[in-house]
Amino acid sequence: MLKLGDASFDTRVFEGRSCQTSRDSSGKLRVASENILNKTKDLDVSWLPMAAEQYQISADIRDYIINEIPIVTVGCPNRNLDEFPYDEVTSFNPELGRLVYQTFIGKPTHMDHDNRDPRRAKGVHFDSSIQKTADGRYKIVVLAGWDRTKDRDLANSILRRDRTGFSMGALVSFTQCSYPGCDATSPNGKIACRHQEYGRGKGRILEGHLIYERCYRVNFIETSSVADPADHTAHDRWVKPWVG
Repeated sequence: MLKLGDASFDTRVFEGRSCQTSRDSSGKLRVASENILNKTKDLDVSWLPMAAEQYQISADIRDYIINEIPIVTVGCPNRNLDEFPYDEVTSFNPELGRLVYQTFIGKPTHMDHDNRDPRRAKGVHFDSSIQKTADGRYKIVVLAGWDRTKDRDLANSILRRDRTGFSMGALVSFTQCSYPGCDATSPNGKIACRHQEYGRGKGRILEGHLIYERCYRVNFIETSSVADPADHTAHDRWVKPWVG
């Protein structure tokens, strides 16, 4: 049984404020956002041509539909009964060299979690941030790009807001039982404790507590356009085409 701080090389795959873009005089993509970490910043997209080769998407930023998506509600279980704790998503991942919530950056976007082959990507993430909502919760908010030359129908449906739901995918090294004081963990979801009924009890109410899994050692790997997201708040806030 793993404990917090232990290493695991196994992973499980989980499904899992107003913003404007402009182009400054230097030609850089500039974002003005109510990000609690940065009010304004330039986005480095110099890596896009290299990513384009791997994902078989356009290397030209002008080919993208860009939208802002509150993709993860931090510290709150989604409808799959998976929680991504604040301390986890704001921690530093030494293997990837960045904060956990930033692991979205450079990862592909997909449709309906068709993510096994990176060459089937529909676009790429340009940014990811932590934002605080009016009710005091935190969201991981991604800036997702959708390549009109790769899948024009999907990109246009997002632009028209015919498709507004999104869902993330993540690699998770291990999970922990949510019951207060329970330290039981597992790399495969079969948590050996009475609260989880050895992997069968997630979702039940026990002694007034909802039983779910907390996710650790997380690497976010994609965002998909979906009809019915696991996080019911994961609908885009705005969407616009890139205008060069």
